[in-house]
Amino acid sequence: MAEPITERDHEQVRRLHAEGKSRNAIARAIGRSAATVSKIAGLEGLTFTGGARVAAATEARRADAAARRELLADESLDGALRQVERVGGADSACDARNHATAARALTEVHARVSELARQTGIGSTGGSMIDRLADALLGPAGGDRKGD
Repeated sequence: MAEPITERDHEQVRRLHAEGKSRNAIARAIGRSAATVSKIAGLEGLTFTGGARVAAATEARRADAAARRELLADESLDGALRQVERVGGADSACDARNHATAARALTEVHARVSELARQTGIGSTGGSMIDRLADALLGPAGGDRKGD
């Protein structure tokens, strides 16, 4: 059963709110749930107006993730191309097969990351010749795994 809300809880919420702390930061500081902090804030007539900051931080995180996906797509494609180059110089059929398998896996990563960018509208449009080639070889986003 939850502890009853005390006057000390009210005082701590008022003080930390006045310092500009977020609801979650206050909850962590006083060892209470965010719901309890919201309840106390409501009783005290306090509001949390971090919405604009949160939206800006969320958008920045989204843009960073898009840039990281684009980097992953580029590095995957570069790795696939290096593996394809190694197939011809392989010492054995087993090595050649391993390089080809690695190239396929990296191409699938590239295709899936590019598809995610297309679906979300964030990052690369994935309309390059290599993307179209990967789609033709593997099917959209790396192919249908059920059919493999």
